[in-house]
Parts: sequence; structure tokens; C-alpha cells
Amino acid sequence: MSNGTDFNNIVDVSCLQRWGSTPAWRLTDYSIAGQSPRHKESPFPFDPKLNDKICLWEGDISSLSVDGIVHSTNETLSDQNPISDKIHWRAGPDLREDIRLEIKECRTGEVRVSQGHGLPSRLIIHTVGPKYNTKYHTAAENTLHGCYRNVLQKAQELRLSTIGLSVINSVRRNYPPNEGAHIALRTVRRFLEKYPNAFDTLVFVVDSSDFGIYEVILPLYFPRSEAEENKARWQLPTDIGGSDGEPLYPDRQIRIIDNPQHAFGNEELNIFQTDDCCLNIGEHAFSQMQGDLDQQRLLGERPCNDPVTDILIKEMQHKGR
Repeated sequence: MSNGTDFNNIVDVSCLQRWGSTPAWRLTDYSIAGQSPRHKESPFPFDPKLNDKICLWEGDISSLSVDGIVHSTNETLSDQNPISDKIHWRAGPDLREDIRLEIKECRTGEVRVSQGHGLPSRLIIHTVGPKYNTKYHTAAENTLHGCYRNVLQKAQELRLSTIGLSVINSVRRNYPPNEGAHIALRTVRRFLEKYPNAFDTLVFVVDSSDFGIYEVILPLYFPRSEAEENKARWQLPTDIGGSDGEPLYPDRQIRIIDNPQHAFGNEELNIFQTDDCCLNIGEHAFSQMQGDLDQQRLLGERPCNDPVTDILIKEMQHKGR
């Protein structure tokens, strides 16, 4: 039985375009909106050397030829989703044996390492992202940050030069994609600032549903010019985390949109529920990510009628076309 994986398709990381050489968005003068920037100075300055380490790639992570790839899975490393299926299929039965005999389990927030076996990647760093519940927003946010931080630390310990980093948060676990992207990008940015020689290349490997999100948010944390850096002072959230990108506001609760059609109502999601109990993604509020709901929140926390938000939404709509 085939899952559509082409074993002959191998993508060498050296062929991917570096973030610093990608074209910047059309720049907008946000001062015309009559509002001050959220940040007086840029918390993430323009740094060409860091940008040359970053790639944003929409593709199949199982085909990427790097020192290590990151595999987001469940506690028993048996998650069934398109990305995990491709990794297991291409790695072959030896990976399943490694999991059964050596790894056995991986707790939420932790990492485990296996050989890549049939993959072009030499190693696989497995990790388990959090299940998301608005009631336990802080716990989920801290756990997701820990996942990314632990992955980067393990890759550094293993002296991996090139990494394919998949999106660890998952809508199957009810994590809002935009929230997860902010945490991922600021954690990676802070890590590279502290350890500039840790990696030669770090590839954010995304699918079509996440590509637009990362394309919008990545310039905030890795601006490609001083002008883009300045623009980010309006767009970045107020909460940009601590020195490692960790959350700083433990009592902050996520704001739920007032529009009833986007509300969860009285529904409560158990953060410890099994994957089989997850909501139908097509009916979930987060499935409308590219609609009107999260366009307001993708770049931060401004109110709905805020002039800067209106400009951002128009830019995103233009980009979407």
C-alpha cells in the first residue's frame, strides 16, 4: 500500500531559497492610521546573518535531505496524520522497531531521537505538542515554547548543522495556528541570537494551510530590511516573550471573539483528552483561520475597529489574491 510518497524525490537543503533573499511585502506607512507603534524600538532587529540561516519551505519533510528533521507526534509516537504517515512510510519498519524497543513513549513537551533509516535525513527528533484549551491557555503556551526550545537544544547537542523544523502545534489538538506560529518564530529567533553558530540552516517546513500564516508572521521576527523592521513595531504583539521567547504573562487569557458564529459557547475541551475525541476540524472555529476571525489576530491583539488592524487585513486580503 502506498501513501503517495515518492522515494526518488529528495530535496537538498542547499537548493532552498534563503529567507533573506525572498522579496519583501509592500511596505505601508502605519503612522497614517494615527496610532503609535506598540514598540518604541524594534525587539527583533534586521540581521542579514540570521536571515541567511532561515528558509521557509512548503513541502514534504520526509523528502528533505538534512542532518535532522523534527517530527510532531503523540505520546506513543503512533499519530496518524499525513506528515507522520509519510515519515513512517519512508523511514520503513526499522523506525517502528526503534520506537517499540527503544523509545517506547514521549511525554508532552519532551523530545526523543531516532535514526532516520530510509529517510534522506540522518536523524529524527520526535516531540509531542500540547493539546489546547482556552481554559489552560497559559499551560499550552508554555508547553509549546518548551517543545521548540527542547528541539533546538537537542539539535545543538547533537551538533546538527541543518534542520527541517515542522510545525509542532496542531489544529488536531485544537491549537490556534497563528498563536503557535508566533511562539515558534520568537523562540527560534531568540535561540539563534544566543547561539549564532548553532546551525547553518534551519528550514521551517510547512504545508499549504500554514504557509500563508508563516509568510505573514516571519517578517516580524526576521525582518529582511530596516524598513520591514520598522514596520514590525506596529505589527508585533505586545507580548513578545522573555529572553528565550518564553511567555511572560502567566495570567493572560486568550480573548474570544464577540461574534457568536465564532464562539465556542459553553463547550469545554479537556486538555487531557485523547486525539480520538478531538473536534471535527472542518466545524472548528480555527478552521476559519483565513477568514475574518483570525485576520484580526494574526499579527497581534488590536481591537476589531482599530485603523492599523484594518490596514493589515487589507494587506492580507491583497496577498491572498
